[in-house]
Amino acid sequence: MTTIYVAPGVKQQSVELSDGSRGEVQTKTQGTNQIRYSFDFNYHLHPSFWIDRPLKDGMTVNVQTLDGPEQFKIEYR
Repeated sequence: MTTIYVAPGVKQQSVELSDGSRGEVQTKTQGTNQIRYSFDFNYHLHPSFWIDRPLKDGMTVNVQTLDGPEQFKIEYR
């Protein structure tokens, strides 16, 4: 499992991962009161994905890829 270190409440931010890689998170409003968090990672070391529910400290996200499943943990900084 790879941990993504996120600053809560920041709409667009550069993030660091527990394996030393980096990425970007953008927060977008989708419709009425719906928020989407889009995660993109540098050099394609991890798959891009989005979450359509509020982020919570310690939550895990399972992402299905062509290479098999990958699991991420969201940790607030």
